[in-house]
Amino acid sequence: MTLTQLHYVIAISETGSFVDAADKTGVTQPALTTQVKNLEGELDTVIFDRTKKPVVPTEIGHRVIDQARKIIHESKVISDLVNEHRNILEGTLKLGIIPTVSPYLLPHFIHRFTKAYPDIHLHVKEMITEDIVDSLKNGSLDAGIIATPIEAGNIRSMPLYYEKFFGYVSQEHPLFFKNHLTPSDLNQSDLWLLKEGNCFRDQVVNICAEAENDKSKSGFKYESHSIEALMRVVEMKNGVTLIPELAAKNLTGKKKEMIREIPELNPVREISIVVRKQYLKKRFVERLRKNIISNMPESMTDKPHGILIDPNVKL
Repeated sequence: MTLTQLHYVIAISETGSFVDAADKTGVTQPALTTQVKNLEGELDTVIFDRTKKPVVPTEIGHRVIDQARKIIHESKVISDLVNEHRNILEGTLKLGIIPTVSPYLLPHFIHRFTKAYPDIHLHVKEMITEDIVDSLKNGSLDAGIIATPIEAGNIRSMPLYYEKFFGYVSQEHPLFFKNHLTPSDLNQSDLWLLKEGNCFRDQVVNICAEAENDKSKSGFKYESHSIEALMRVVEMKNGVTLIPELAAKNLTGKKKEMIREIPELNPVREISIVVRKQYLKKRFVERLRKNIISNMPESMTDKPHGILIDPNVKL
């Protein structure tokens, strides 16, 4: 049994195809197939059901693949320990960020981080929370940035900053003429929300629940994970939505005039960097965490007074 064989079976489980797994791992399909057959022969078991398309693991195959992921993860600890001993900060850091954070947070730190640590190659991918957590567990991500708290086994979270929610009100909407929004204002049939499954949508719904919103008026559903796209819809459809503080800080001119505070609730979300409890590249992650915090407005790094909104993520 070799690490290479374990890499191959993991690739097949992720792609559902021997051909695609070969492309992913950079070998020919016959070479990959031979190695997997050799492993199955050594174990005297069948790891994959080849009669199905896509290829799926057998019952014992699932357990073998889960163990293979653990072995591959633990094998990476060796190089991590050596680099730690040599005080080397060189390599790749794979980071997942949720779509309601990524476009607003990255400009705050990415330039300074890459300048300060030119030998750390930061690979960033927008992903929803569930996919980030799954990728942390299977080792395809080193860290993630999501809204917390969450209930997920083997996942550790380290808060980065806290941001308020603001109302974003069309200039044609009656609420535009109010200086701020009240809990009763959130009981609106024209409150626009993001796609179901997005934790930001769930947080907005929870804010409305804090406001004792009539659940029969659940609002429209906009099938997108993009706050920017949601804001454009609000502008066109004369509606209302809620946006996070970093998004609000980016607005200028007439769009800035559409922002309204919600002082009676003062809803806040916590944004954290998340990792496996036993994670690699600790020095990489710690420098990233400190870099982000140092480049955030000071008012956002201390937990503010207000209602911390639960993202409703249970994994």
